[in-house]
Amino acid sequence: MFRLSRKSRVAALAAALAALASACTGNNEQDNLIFPAIVAIDSDLGRVFVVDNQDNGLNLVDANTDQIVLFGKDDESLLNDEDPQLLPSFPSNGVVVSLPGGVSRLFVTGGGATATNQITVLDFDDVNLIRAAGFSPIAVAGANTDALVGLAVDADLGLLFVSNATTGQVHVYNVNTGAEVANSPVAVGGIPGRMNFDPDSGLLAVSNAANTTVSLIDVSDLAAGAQTVDVGILTRDAALATNGAGTLLFVSGSQVNQARVFELDLANPAASTQIFALNPNAPDQPIPDPNFVPGTINFVKAAPLSDGRLAAFFTLSTGDLLELDVSADLATVVPGITLVGAVSGEGLDYLQDANGNATKVYYASPGVGTLTIVNALDNQFIEQIP
Repeated sequence: MFRLSRKSRVAALAAALAALASACTGNNEQDNLIFPAIVAIDSDLGRVFVVDNQDNGLNLVDANTDQIVLFGKDDESLLNDEDPQLLPSFPSNGVVVSLPGGVSRLFVTGGGATATNQITVLDFDDVNLIRAAGFSPIAVAGANTDALVGLAVDADLGLLFVSNATTGQVHVYNVNTGAEVANSPVAVGGIPGRMNFDPDSGLLAVSNAANTTVSLIDVSDLAAGAQTVDVGILTRDAALATNGAGTLLFVSGSQVNQARVFELDLANPAASTQIFALNPNAPDQPIPDPNFVPGTINFVKAAPLSDGRLAAFFTLSTGDLLELDVSADLATVVPGITLVGAVSGEGLDYLQDANGNATKVYYASPGVGTLTIVNALDNQFIEQIP
């Protein structure tokens, strides 16, 4: 059975956003989201950071009101092309972690005039606003042309993970100091790409564009190295989610436009079992419409839901959102799609409650300059900014 939830736009924006120290509202949000491509959410502090893929663009969205927070007398973005260049020239990925004192620490990778084997580190709080952290940038060992693709954080252990697609390694750093930790880097081989950390299993899942295995790293035991699950396809992204019934691995195979789901055998990951596959454009796909998913699958995030289910959310090249909802007993996988048609869908992240359950999904569409918000529990469209 398939769910099909269509966009139902809200009639008007909510009334005025409570101002931060020097923030105000009322500006045309179209002027702020120019090329949004990266979303990084600090759920503890209710902050949604949206990074443009060029022009030093960085916006802050209040997760309570889903409005852009504007700064200064001219109602400006947090950063834009008139500010000092704090971001990489062409940002490609970003994550955020909450620190004491109301500080959100943002880690961003990307290309441009500077070396690409660097991680830019920015701090934000309501009083001091945005600035470079004292140890920014973090220089990842290797050549200055190395490609850093994946980023993830473990907030509990205070660890930052970055995959180096050039060297086939995952480097691990202390989020407070920027220092590389013991037993880093971890070799994964191939061309490691996007990755996600699951706090419930303590595992980091690393995709790979050169072989059909996804690497799993126990972040509490880096010395043990990586174990692998053969998922049968080259992957662009990989994510994990856990409930009382087990841990699932969700993978995005953009080259063949497939999404696959595996139930992990935590004692022996190589023995993990595939429980679902979605091949949207195959003529024999057993769904009502063979082209149910109209575009290419891009990136994925996965999380538990408050009713016990597990869910994965995939951005699509069409700007729509693909969902895979898994029953609490892991016996049934139900695909769905939230049709928005925002032309392109790239970076995404989810807001979580105090128990770690996803509540809202935010994803960026640089092609039309929008940020789309979807209810994680029922996959209903909530809002699109602007």
